[in-house]
Amino acid sequence: MKPILIARSLLGLSVTLIGAYAFYASWGWPYRTALFPRLISVPLVVLGALETLLCLYGAEKQREGAAVDFEFSADVDPITARNRTLSLFLWILGFFGLIFLVGFPLAVSLFVFLYLKVVGKERWGLTLLVTAFSWLFMQGLFDWLLHIPSAPGWLSFLWSS
Repeated sequence: MKPILIARSLLGLSVTLIGAYAFYASWGWPYRTALFPRLISVPLVVLGALETLLCLYGAEKQREGAAVDFEFSADVDPITARNRTLSLFLWILGFFGLIFLVGFPLAVSLFVFLYLKVVGKERWGLTLLVTAFSWLFMQGLFDWLLHIPSAPGWLSFLWSS
């Protein structure tokens, strides 16, 4: 057996064991508390076990050509690619900062609004519509439907009484 297949099968086995432990650890929890770990761990166990079995018993076919059929930035010079990567990385860090400052549901809406206006240069109507939809989705899913409150941000004292 090839070393790559051994590593893949060990990875699949470890994912399976982590998922099984998450399911087992949530067994005695209240229903609402255990819902998320159980919903995540079941597909994790199934897919991890499937990956392990395919690596151990599946026939690995000989591949032709390169592992990747295309290059992402063949026509973009390296400086532009580096600037785009840095910009995207800073937007992600800004999103994490917003989560800490104002809390998750409001951070998603603010991030969507800022990204659409600053980077996307979208019209006001579309920006406000997508921002409102993102807030409604986050609020509706986590607060109204699942009743999972989010942690308040560090600046939440400004608008809470």
